[in-house]
Amino acid sequence: MTGDGTSATHGAHRERDARISVLVCEHSQVQLRILSEAVREAGYEVHTASCADDALQLMNLIPIDIFLTGIEVGTTSGLEACWSLKSHSETETVYTIVVTASGQEKRLEESLDAGADDFIRKPVNMTELRARLRAASRLVRMQKQFRRMAETDALTGAANRRAFMHYLEAQLDKARRSDEPVCVVMVDLDHFKRTNDNYGHAKGDEVLVRTVRTVQACLRERDMLGRLGGEEFAVVLPGARREPARDAAERIRKAIEALVIADGQGGRIPVTASLGIAATTPDRLDTADSLLQSADEALYAAKAGGRNRVVCAGTGNGPKFAAG
Repeated sequence: MTGDGTSATHGAHRERDARISVLVCEHSQVQLRILSEAVREAGYEVHTASCADDALQLMNLIPIDIFLTGIEVGTTSGLEACWSLKSHSETETVYTIVVTASGQEKRLEESLDAGADDFIRKPVNMTELRARLRAASRLVRMQKQFRRMAETDALTGAANRRAFMHYLEAQLDKARRSDEPVCVVMVDLDHFKRTNDNYGHAKGDEVLVRTVRTVQACLRERDMLGRLGGEEFAVVLPGARREPARDAAERIRKAIEALVIADGQGGRIPVTASLGIAATTPDRLDTADSLLQSADEALYAAKAGGRNRVVCAGTGNGPKFAAG
């Protein structure tokens, strides 16, 4: 755990299966209270906003599954908010329901054209609202399952390379706006070819799967573990500075070293890993590729230094390293 220690899985790649989150946006405080209470009583996690601009800002901060909005909700209308959500890859899967007044058939057409997935008329019938939310929830969960399958390494359950790079780039973009640091930790199993040669590929696969579970148990909710290829993995630590990242990497190293995996002949398969760390710095704009390159250089230094150790990429112009 590198800070809040809130989860044993790889962050954004982890799905919140227990409850669907709904953001209710209504300009009328009375309507906002009525709708939000009805949604909460139906068993959903509820967030509220009284204008579309606040709703859009909130969705940049927290994950929302369903957006329930009126049309007249401030300078930015509910329809414009729907269009904005559908035009960005990070929010295009948010299910949108527009609340319209009776007799506004033209607005219903505009709502669907703006990207709304569904609509409900005022005065809102709460039985109908609950039914529409249940239907939306089924689609949301189905989308999450498909996304999980598309973004997950089939063997280990870690994020695949494509999903990992997308998340790293998103975190770097967020870091540039907020001046928060981002750290990357490269994790490479030592002598893995020897493991496959000596114990067979089935045991090698077991080592990979157990390693991923072990690393995930060391991470916070917003951290992500990805499999980049073979026995090489990487971890994104959003908001983590160099020293906390070094502490986290050392915990990962020790946890991997402590793995007990039977060799099938009464013995134990030795498992260790070398780790390289790279952190963003305020004086340069790192790209995902450059940050991974720095972490990879630190990883090679860990290998050259004897393996089963953590090396942190140094600051400055040259490839300086400090052994951990």
